[in-house]
Amino acid sequence: MSYLALYRKYRPKNFDDVCGQEEIVTVIKNAIVNNKVSHAYLFSGPRGTGKTTIAKIIGRLVNCENLVDGNPCGKCYNCVNFMNSNDIVEIDAASNNGVDEIRELRDKVNLVPNNAKYKVYIIDEVHMLTNQAFNALLKTLEEPPGHVIFILATTEPHKIPLTIASRCQKFRFSKIDDNKIVDRLKFIADNEKVNASLDVFYEIARLSDGCMRDAINIFDQLIAYSNSNISIEDVYKVNGSVSYDDIANLINYIVSGDKVNIINYISDFEKSGNFVNKFIEELIVFFKDVLLYRNTGVLSNIEVKNKAIEKVNKICDDIFIYEFVENLYNVLNDIKTTSHDSIIFMTSLLKISDKFNYTDLENNDFSEDKVNNSNKIISREIILGNNSEKNNNLGDKIVDMSSDESKKANFNRKINGLSDKDIDIRINNTLALASKNVLNEYKNKWKCVDEYIYDDKYSVAAGLLKDTSIVACSDNYVILSSSIHSIVDRINENFELVEELLGKIYNNDIFVVSLTSSDWNDKKKDYVMNIKNGNKYTVIEYSKKKKEQEKGITPVDELINLVGDSIIEYK
Repeated sequence: MSYLALYRKYRPKNFDDVCGQEEIVTVIKNAIVNNKVSHAYLFSGPRGTGKTTIAKIIGRLVNCENLVDGNPCGKCYNCVNFMNSNDIVEIDAASNNGVDEIRELRDKVNLVPNNAKYKVYIIDEVHMLTNQAFNALLKTLEEPPGHVIFILATTEPHKIPLTIASRCQKFRFSKIDDNKIVDRLKFIADNEKVNASLDVFYEIARLSDGCMRDAINIFDQLIAYSNSNISIEDVYKVNGSVSYDDIANLINYIVSGDKVNIINYISDFEKSGNFVNKFIEELIVFFKDVLLYRNTGVLSNIEVKNKAIEKVNKICDDIFIYEFVENLYNVLNDIKTTSHDSIIFMTSLLKISDKFNYTDLENNDFSEDKVNNSNKIISREIILGNNSEKNNNLGDKIVDMSSDESKKANFNRKINGLSDKDIDIRINNTLALASKNVLNEYKNKWKCVDEYIYDDKYSVAAGLLKDTSIVACSDNYVILSSSIHSIVDRINENFELVEELLGKIYNNDIFVVSLTSSDWNDKKKDYVMNIKNGNKYTVIEYSKKKKEQEKGITPVDELINLVGDSIIEYK
């Protein structure tokens, strides 16, 4: 006996076996039980979602002589001979789309069924009929004989003339939920004695994109490939997709500026025969899942994918992801008109890498495992300004932000509030103590600024903060960035009021500094250059008391400012 494909072997024969489409099943099942069957149905929706399957179940049910709880009995003549019945007519409109075929159908509908109660015509891909064929079908569809039921199925309902659609009961089929596909695959695996993990089932469900038929076909291929012991690596090999570990590795190469590995990666990808456009689409979906996890904490059902998501989440920030996804969409458009798609893709990755190879800084990703990794030159210490003698014993190069070489990254303008030295120290200490967890926490609380917009004391500070964003921070230090120069200057001029407001929001003693977007980019680039050159950095001692002393403010000055010098006598 010839082999029967699994999607045919496990095609549902009654409504209880149908996966998904619960609302459609309920309506049609009740109509049949209550003898309120329509003369014409229009089923539309994606491929492999059960349109033809449910059409055949309708044909079986309306002709069953002894329904059992809304399902065919499986014992009567019509149930037993359903597969060979001449009263169930399935027509492929893609190959029988002419007016002559429809006229022939119109002539035959008047013939009574041979053995069944109803003659059921199932027309697949009905949108492929010509205009003349639709016109020939119209009158018959409007007033068919009482023993005829038409079921029209299509993946493109917008191509169906309204004169046809309006004469049918319309049902829109949706993509099948991944969990339902997994449950069906597990049922088939148990019956076929196949061993596979949940990761395998969920990955098949993801690749099938809500299509049950595609999912079962992929599973059928995997059984043949792996001899009934399926691993997640088998899924990647058979489907021609890239593993999540490989995706995470590629993103890491881009972030770290590892151009050699980027080029090797794309070369190996090209040799494997995989399609660039398919890989780009997988990357876009992967980044969607990373953003979903970052903003909601929700992970996928695939364990290996979750590990990759968590890894990428640590090394990428939102701006990187947004620009990367936009770049990927541009590449998708560019490769439509070329035969060198892999070269265009590789070039785009190298450009992104050039632009974002310093994103570790923007992510504030200075976790201990990275700090202590001997393969990376990263330190939590930053030395800026005038260095104490103890720092000279470190045996490392020292970055002196007060030197002529570093002044190119400083401001040429003088801020009335914060001095250039204050600005340098605050930038230094923020980067030295930067924490990604704190950054995420502070960003989440940023919306609290809105509460002070109409506050008499803090409205000005809140208004300024609304035009900025946090780009780096620790518990006590915050760097703000804005594309508007005047906003940057005003924040640095009114830093004490801004710090007081942020202190209320974050319940911390805050030191703030504001930079323009271009100045912030320069700071990041200088940082990366120094780290790559092996320079170490350390935190500079800095406090509000020290800041006031540097400005020449003494306790007596504070008292004079408070009550006036006319009533104070001092020596």
